[in-house]
Amino acid sequence: MRLTRRGKAVLVGCVLAVGSAALYGPRALNALVVPGVVALVAAYFQVSRATAPEAVRETPGDDHVGRGGTVELDFVERSGVGGTAEPLARPFVGRVTETLPDGVSAEDTTVETVVGSEPVTYEVTYEARGEHVLGPATVAARDVLGLLERELETDGTDTVLAYPELFAIARWARRDLRALHETGIHEERSEFDRLREYTDGDSLRDVHWKTTAKRDELIVKEFAAEAETEAVTLAAGAEAGGADGMASATASLALTLIEDGVPVEVTLPGGAVTAGSDRGSRTQLLERLATVGPGRVRTEDADVVVFGTESETTITVGDSETTFESLRADRAPATRLSTDHTAPRPDDGREVAA
Repeated sequence: MRLTRRGKAVLVGCVLAVGSAALYGPRALNALVVPGVVALVAAYFQVSRATAPEAVRETPGDDHVGRGGTVELDFVERSGVGGTAEPLARPFVGRVTETLPDGVSAEDTTVETVVGSEPVTYEVTYEARGEHVLGPATVAARDVLGLLERELETDGTDTVLAYPELFAIARWARRDLRALHETGIHEERSEFDRLREYTDGDSLRDVHWKTTAKRDELIVKEFAAEAETEAVTLAAGAEAGGADGMASATASLALTLIEDGVPVEVTLPGGAVTAGSDRGSRTQLLERLATVGPGRVRTEDADVVVFGTESETTITVGDSETTFESLRADRAPATRLSTDHTAPRPDDGREVAA
């Protein structure tokens, strides 16, 4: 427990009043010292009764580097070990300071509030991929007059996962990637099979708008050739210092293929992941890419090879090699990825859907 600036001012005033009373009489003592002492004693009892609460956070959830959201921080107390979380019986005035790790940024994580009366909120941005721990929060309990304060270490931390940063892939590169296998998204799509309800990951260009309007829910067209879609295989590795670039390139290429209706099989240091249009497999791939480190993998049978170094990330398809930077939609067309020498179309700048 320590005096605040205001508390120090009151204490100094009391000392001066005592000195004045000794020189000029007791009226100075009655006028300032008694109220000051009463205020300090009351402050002591208020602050000493404050107990360390437990912090409960509502986080923005897992997301890609460059994104983020609002963290809502509430304070509760529990009755016994593993008891039910309940609102604080005695809310108190205080200053809340959140602890953030490297890789997560926020404009302001210190808030003056009445702890336990309402949640504290602040905005965060994920700056680096990986697993990040938010907390613990520190609470400085104060009396209502702001004379004394005491720091309380709260229990409770929360973990968020930052996926690799995503980049839009140039239209010409998207077409060349699709051409690696017969995917059923060109002429074969003329063989209509049936209508079905929209599921997460379906392309909006497959929506059957007339039926959707009648049923008041999204209905998509399914084609017989889609069942014969063959996965594109990606092998991704990196040397020390190149894992971030490798993870970002792999995520961008894999999600682009999936968005275009092509499932992917990704081999990474430590194992392989197969991902398709369903959210579960995409999330599993992104979770692996969020924490993957450097290492080498077998590339002999891979359709696409991604390799990250400290200075750049290269993409190899057959005998063609280029940098990932040159495949992005905000870059000029570079070396082609396939033997199809048709002139590249203008980039459409479409974003990859996470």
